[in-house]
Amino acid sequence: MKNLMQSVEVGVSQRRGVNVTRPKVWLKNELVRVGLAETLCTYVMMAFGLGSVAQVVTGQGAFGQYFSINVGFGLGVAMGVHVGGKVSGAHMNGAVSFTMCVFGRLAWKMLPLYIFAQLLGSFLAAGTIYGIYYEAIHDYCGGNLTVTGAKATAGIFATYPAPYLSLMAGFVDQVFGTAMLLLCLMALSDQKNKPAAAGGEPAAVGLLVVLIGISLGSNSGYAINPTRDIAPRIFTAIAGWGTDVFRAGNGWWWVPLVATPVGGVLGAGIYKVFVELHHPPHSEQAEGSAEESIPLEKDQNICANVCV
Repeated sequence: MKNLMQSVEVGVSQRRGVNVTRPKVWLKNELVRVGLAETLCTYVMMAFGLGSVAQVVTGQGAFGQYFSINVGFGLGVAMGVHVGGKVSGAHMNGAVSFTMCVFGRLAWKMLPLYIFAQLLGSFLAAGTIYGIYYEAIHDYCGGNLTVTGAKATAGIFATYPAPYLSLMAGFVDQVFGTAMLLLCLMALSDQKNKPAAAGGEPAAVGLLVVLIGISLGSNSGYAINPTRDIAPRIFTAIAGWGTDVFRAGNGWWWVPLVATPVGGVLGAGIYKVFVELHHPPHSEQAEGSAEESIPLEKDQNICANVCV
């Protein structure tokens, strides 16, 4: 009630032409603002995503199937973009941040901040979902926290390859999945092509994640995001699953870390070479099309987005 009254007072003061000072608690340091926003939007994305997996696994199919996990992560990404998109760009994905640096759309000095924020947000989300589903997880597995087997639960938090998948095939799988993610994100933000409609960017990016999940997810759980995978994996190692989380899948843990940045740069580079570099000059295109938008500035983030 107090906050409501303060808001009313501010509105009345503004209409009367009275200068209203900002509360002193407002943060002015851009690095802090960006770090907090990136942490929170990553947390939101991961909480919804991991929560959807936990519900499917512990519910044994009674509360959703594989598709609901795809939708959970996709909508989680969309909500994350709404939370931090105007402040940090809502990358929520180390591969996206790395790719932005490679293509000059994010300063390299900002990369450690983004990676740290994403790791922190993912770790906190894993801890939260573990707490929320603690009793359900232990009821499902009988208190035996395992990484593999019929009652394995480590896959709620991090990705693991299917039994048939080799490390080489898994590496290619993650490179390709992340390449498709960044290629499409480049297209969605390309103001000289057909970008996502203004205000519709969160939904577009969320649908992209759903699309990747339903088409490229069965081999290894479509991590397509190094920070999304390693932070919850570390959490599970601490929480009771032990070092098996790093040994499972022939030492699978490093594949999402290495393959995804490679795929991100590859996908963004392919879009740039095949499409972006060949746009006509702005003035030429504007004469022939009323839909031409202002070109994407070099220092803008490629997307107000990201990914699982």
